[in-house]
Amino acid sequence: MSIDYRPRVSVEVTHEQATAIRALIPWGLRNQLFTIIIDDIIRLARKLGPDFISAILVKAIPLEAYLSVNLKGGEQLVDDK
Repeated sequence: MSIDYRPRVSVEVTHEQATAIRALIPWGLRNQLFTIIIDDIIRLARKLGPDFISAILVKAIPLEAYLSVNLKGGEQLVDDK
């Protein structure tokens, strides 16, 4: 494996989703944006476990609520830095 190797994540999207992403997010910002979102999802999934992933999958919490949602009886999801 080369030292410059960067793993990639591929997901299937609808034509409408692809069109919207191209229209709304400039090419140069997509990697930065999705990297931040992935880091947040990893951190919250580690902290909250399967409950967090399940809540996303059943659309109990939308992306804009990830930082304020309360899944564990009053526990704050994000540490204030």
